[in-house]
Formats: sequence, structure tokens, C-alpha cells
Amino acid sequence: MGRLTFGPGALDGLPRLAVELGDRRSGPPLLLAGHSANERPWLPRTRDRLPYHVFATISDSYPTWASVDRIVEIMIAHRTGPVIAMGGGSVLDTAKVAAARAAEIDRRTRRPVAAVPTTPGTGAEVTPFATIWDFDGVRKHSYAQHDLTPDAAIVDPDLIRTLPAGLLGSCALDALAQGMEATWSTAATPESAAHGLAAVCLAAGNLERLLADPDDAAARSAVCLAGLYSGQAIAVSRTTLCHALSYPLTLRYGVWHGHACALTLGAVLSYNANVTDADCAHPAGAGQVRVLIRRILAALRCPSLRQAAQRIDALVAAAGLTHYRDGAYDSALVAGDALGYDRAGNNPRRFGKDQLVGLLAALEEEPS
Repeated sequence: MGRLTFGPGALDGLPRLAVELGDRRSGPPLLLAGHSANERPWLPRTRDRLPYHVFATISDSYPTWASVDRIVEIMIAHRTGPVIAMGGGSVLDTAKVAAARAAEIDRRTRRPVAAVPTTPGTGAEVTPFATIWDFDGVRKHSYAQHDLTPDAAIVDPDLIRTLPAGLLGSCALDALAQGMEATWSTAATPESAAHGLAAVCLAAGNLERLLADPDDAAARSAVCLAGLYSGQAIAVSRTTLCHALSYPLTLRYGVWHGHACALTLGAVLSYNANVTDADCAHPAGAGQVRVLIRRILAALRCPSLRQAAQRIDALVAAAGLTHYRDGAYDSALVAGDALGYDRAGNNPRRFGKDQLVGLLAALEEEPS
């Protein structure tokens, strides 16, 4: 992980950081933002305070090769220096891949990347991963390599102040899912589990407060910290079944990523809690998986699996988002797609397509 600055007002340090990441031989910094950045109050303030720079936006809601190639063209044509990515995980992932791709094309040293997340959830500012979405081919591609980790990150909770409730909720639910999955993943370590449990506690304990009062500075910081911790967690453990199930929900039905993860989170929690020695995939064994599940329940402040599922549903509802039963999803299609992602293989309990279809079919029913 590179240099990290966290806290309200941390964005004030961006101009100095841009200078420090460049040098006399590098070109002007490239400020990269999302397609809705012009609606956010932080953009004009940032542009006014940066030294001479090139500005570009990505038009796609999710990273695509078309958007990456366009940014690479801008980087090479303007001989830009450091890349400053301000936005959600899509902007950060686009910047990470574009910087690596541009270095291959123009044979320059990879341009430093400074990540400034404006949503609280993906943790892309501290991970060596990036995602490219292929909506035509109905496939999400993940890339993992050391040089995708940003060289610096600024996490300023003030930047999420004006997020719409649904988007804020979806992003925070992504942090919640990543925290839980990083705890039970077959590649989990004590460190990833500690970061994951912290993310669960902070996201579950503060999201409703923040949705009710966007001016609650403490809740804003807590939710942003949840996203950061969840990124540090999955940087070690990666994600599991919930994320694998989320990809077809996003690709085929347009469900926001974090929302899509939350749709099956309670069900997968319960499924993993019932692990046996016969179907356990975790190297520490079924007993340790059950210990980890109990720690997750404690972080959620729920004494039972049923109450945990209800707690997750309540968080989804508080953000004004729908539940699985509200959508016309083809559960067999979703399950089949999910099996094609390696993230599914990180789950601590083994499963087949029939089990996944049954898990999803149960979510279609009204809760008793």
C-alpha cells in the first residue's frame, strides 16, 4: 500500500501531493473523474487548487476497455504525468489500468496514481486489483498485479456529503459485504479478518445514522473508514460467493454492484454457518469457519443468523433499495454465471449449482 491520508479536509493536501508525485520531466497531472462529477461540489474546488492539469472524465458507469483506451490516448497525446483519480471504484479502476497500459504503449515508467475515492465502499484506493466489465459478453474481468496498487490515496469523508441515498447505501453495503467475505474467505489471514470485522462493525453501525443525517460527520468518517478497511481486507483475502453472485446481477439486470452483493449476503452467511467437515473448503476446518461466523454476528450486533439477515435487509431498505424478492431475476441463470468466477472458489463451504439455485429461490419468498 502506498502513502495514505485519511480524515475530513484531507483533500486540502492534494495540490502538494500532485507536485510530489511528479517531477520536472513528467507532464501535467491528469485529473480523472466520473461522468457525474460536474454535479459534485468538490470538482470546481479541486480544479481551482491544482496546478496546471489535463482534465478528463469517463462516460461509462463501470470500467470498460473502451473507456480505458480513451484515457490512455489522452495520457499519451498530452504526455501527462501523475494520474489523480477522483470518483468511485469505477474511476479508480479505470485510472489504475490506464496507467499500466499507457506505460506498455509509450515505454515510459508507469505514471504514479493518486486515488481519491468519493464513494465509501470498494476500497480500490488500497488494492492491487482492477475490474473491467464486458456488458456485451456478459462477463466481468478481474486483474491483479502489484503495479495496480495506487501510489497514494486521500480518503476525505467530506467528499461523500452530497451522495444520493441509494448510491451511498449501495457503496456502504459493498464495504459490508467485503468485510464479511474477507473474514470467512479460504485465503483469510488474522490480519484480513481483523480489517474485515472492523469494516462490518463500522458499516453496519453507522450507515443508517448517515442516511438519516448526511451532516453527521462522525458517521461519515466511520462509513468511509469501513470502505478503507474492507479494501485492506480483500487485498489479502479477495472476495467470495456473494461477489460471484453479484456480477450477473449487475451485468444482466443493471443492479448497482454493492446493492447486488447485499442481495445475497444474509443467505450466504447462513449457508456458510452450516458448514460441515464434509463440505468445508477452508484450510482451518469447519470449526474455525463457525468461529469466524460468530465473530461476524458479534460485529453486526446480532445474536442469531436470522437476526443478521434481517439486519442486512433493514440496511438495504434504509437506503431505499430493493430486495432479491422484488426483482424478476432468473435464479438458475444467475447461479450458472456465478459458478464461472474464481471468486466463488474462495468460499469456505463448497456448493454446486443446485445448491445455489435453492439459495436464491429461497430469497424470492416473502420473509415469514
